[in-house]
Amino acid sequence: MIDNNDILKRILLSGPLQEITFYQVNDTFFEFPNDEVWIIDGGVELKFPYGIVSAAWNPEFETYIIKNEFVKNICNLNNLYMLENNAILKLKRFIGQKVINVGFETREFEFIVDYTMKTEKEKRLVELLLTFQNTMQIQIALIDYLLEVNKAPKDFTFDISTELLISTKNIIEIK
Repeated sequence: MIDNNDILKRILLSGPLQEITFYQVNDTFFEFPNDEVWIIDGGVELKFPYGIVSAAWNPEFETYIIKNEFVKNICNLNNLYMLENNAILKLKRFIGQKVINVGFETREFEFIVDYTMKTEKEKRLVELLLTFQNTMQIQIALIDYLLEVNKAPKDFTFDISTELLISTKNIIEIK
C-alpha cells in the first residue's frame, strides 16, 4: 500500500513547478511581503507534471488537509476565490524550478469519532518543506499562533484547524 506522503513526494519530485496558486475564503489575511510570509484561510495549490499537491481547508472534516487534489475539490465552498497581488506574484520565480528535497512533518491529533464522544488518535501531515534546485524553499504548514494588538503573529504551533502558513524567505520555527 502506498501512503499519502509517498504519493505527494512522487508528485513533488516529478519535475518543475508549473503553477502556484493561493486561495482565500474571507477578506482578511496576513501578508508580510518583505519577509515573504502569508497566513491565509483557504488553500495553496502547487501544480507539477505528475499532479497537484494542495493544502486546504476541508469543511467536511473541519480541518486543513494536505493531499493530491485541487483546492476547489478539497474546500468546496462558494466563497473561495483566488488570491493574487504583487507580493504573491513574487512566487512566480519558483515556476520552472525542480524540487530536489521534500521534508514532511506529521503530528498526532485526537478526534471525537461518534456521538458517544469516543476519541481516536490519528497522525496528520502538518508541514511540507520544499527545497528547489536553486536552493530556494517553500514552507507550507498548518498552524495556530499568538496575535497581539498591532504586532505580527508569533509563537507558531502546529494546528490542523486554524490557518495556513506559507513562507519562502525564511523557515518559520513551529513548535
